[in-house]
Amino acid sequence: MRRAWFALLTVLGSLVLIGGAVTGVSSLRQPQPAAAQETTPPQRVISVSGEGRVSLMPDTAIVTLGAEVFDPDAAAAQREVERRMDAILAVFRQAGIPESKIKTVVYAITVERDWQQPSAPVTGYRVSHLVEVQVQPVQQVGELLGRAVQSGANAVTGVSFSVANPAAALRQARELAVRDAREKAAQLAQLTGVGLGAPVRIVESVTTPPIPVPVARTGPEAAAVPVGETTVVVTVSIDYAIQ
Repeated sequence: MRRAWFALLTVLGSLVLIGGAVTGVSSLRQPQPAAAQETTPPQRVISVSGEGRVSLMPDTAIVTLGAEVFDPDAAAAQREVERRMDAILAVFRQAGIPESKIKTVVYAITVERDWQQPSAPVTGYRVSHLVEVQVQPVQQVGELLGRAVQSGANAVTGVSFSVANPAAALRQARELAVRDAREKAAQLAQLTGVGLGAPVRIVESVTTPPIPVPVARTGPEAAAVPVGETTVVVTVSIDYAIQ
């Protein structure tokens, strides 16, 4: 009998020990509360924009011109346009303009109909051929336009002026833009009683618009073309750190 009680007590003791061990393991495995994540406060900055402008004389004229012919026969219209274009292009080639500066921008054949008639019969064909020519120096563009019109150009759609290599003007305009932005930021820092740190963000925008010149479509008066100036514009947006 004593042996039976002793065996029972031994079993119960073992169960108590095992239960305590399991409880201890469970308590060790309980998830701990996650530590709060540290957040970095946003950087304080002074945001400004600056602009730099440099004006200079254009050195390249871009001329768009050509011939436009209507004829009841499509082949006849094409032949006449080709004849005119040969004479027009000869004007620029004789002036020493290389082939690389001459390119076709429009070649079109349009069927025209009489829409007043019920059957809308074909009345003919309109053939257009326009080229873009880069002329240097710009001082000769007026004379060349006049000669081209006399040679058969009856479609002068526009002349614009630009600068072939604006790198030096861009550098100067960029310096002016950054200086303008820096002066604005320094003034804002002084007015608000904070220190001005280094730039942390810089964005640049460059504009070099060509100078468009309205030109008459026909007639020798198209030769009078003023050149004027072009302007290189650089805009910067800069964020300066506040110290």
